[in-house]
Amino acid sequence: MTFTGRILALDLATVTGYAWGVPGAIPQCGHIRFTKPGSTRPRTYRAFRDWFDQMWPKVTPDLIVYESPAVPSFMAGKTNIDTTRLLYGLAEHLEEICYGKIELREATASQVRCHFLGQNLKAKIAKPMTLERCRDLGWQCETVDESDAAALWDYTCCWLNPQMAYRTTPLFKPRRSP
Repeated sequence: MTFTGRILALDLATVTGYAWGVPGAIPQCGHIRFTKPGSTRPRTYRAFRDWFDQMWPKVTPDLIVYESPAVPSFMAGKTNIDTTRLLYGLAEHLEEICYGKIELREATASQVRCHFLGQNLKAKIAKPMTLERCRDLGWQCETVDESDAAALWDYTCCWLNPQMAYRTTPLFKPRRSP
């Protein structure tokens, strides 16, 4: 298989954000809710797999990266066991789908935030800032799920090609007029 450079980034969650493209281009972004709130995990996993089967030929990535599910102890009081199981289950299904077919990587939210925002802020602060930053870059993100995936995509692009990092690092962000 010839390496095209296409990267698919997934922010796996109840509403999954995704972004794909080649390093140096503007990422294509979207989001999907696999099932209605309260649906069973198996139904959600099946919907994820069906979506992925449709997405694969459209994107044909060389590499997939996903955001690591948060460790439950870090989310004290902000999540429950069903959500934790769902997030880890989606990651496990993705690993199984990709096994032996495509390179799969993961990154933590803190790694992505430090890269994209210059610091690891709490989600309540970081998510709207990430969306604003994507829009400043001219990326067509509509939701925080999409912008989280776009930031993850950019993190991966810059990891693969560090010379690109100056494009999106906050240090070189254009100043706004007062």
